[in-house]
Amino acid sequence: MAQTALDKAKAHFSSEAKKGLEAMGLLLGEVNSFNGKEYSFIADYITSKNDATSVTVRFSENAFSNLAAEINSVKPNLVVGWAHSHPNYGCFLSSTDVSTQKKYFSQGYNVALVIDPVRGEKKFFKLNANGYQEVGFAIVRKC
Repeated sequence: MAQTALDKAKAHFSSEAKKGLEAMGLLLGEVNSFNGKEYSFIADYITSKNDATSVTVRFSENAFSNLAAEINSVKPNLVVGWAHSHPNYGCFLSSTDVSTQKKYFSQGYNVALVIDPVRGEKKFFKLNANGYQEVGFAIVRKC
């Protein structure tokens, strides 16, 4: 993941956490392979208007046209996953998060990033046969 993308997500999540709200956005990038194994490189984080509470978040009804325009304006523009916050309750995928991942992000390269901006934690997850698993990641400072 590019440091700039992580910084954008963290700033968004921290801002909303100060209001007691969760937040979410999309992870844009590309799919590559190394030694025959596929991986995602996350180059950017984008978001639009969220409808949120302290324990739920979704894009507002009008967000999708804004997201589509933004996706089409940047490169790379493949949606490789999503990110959302769990302010002050840790990094994991709830049953709702797992359902979201299965419905919208079920490709092998898709990831879910969960950030707790209050505790300063971040974790990546992917689907597997048993539900989901935490996966490793690296932050790239210069791309």
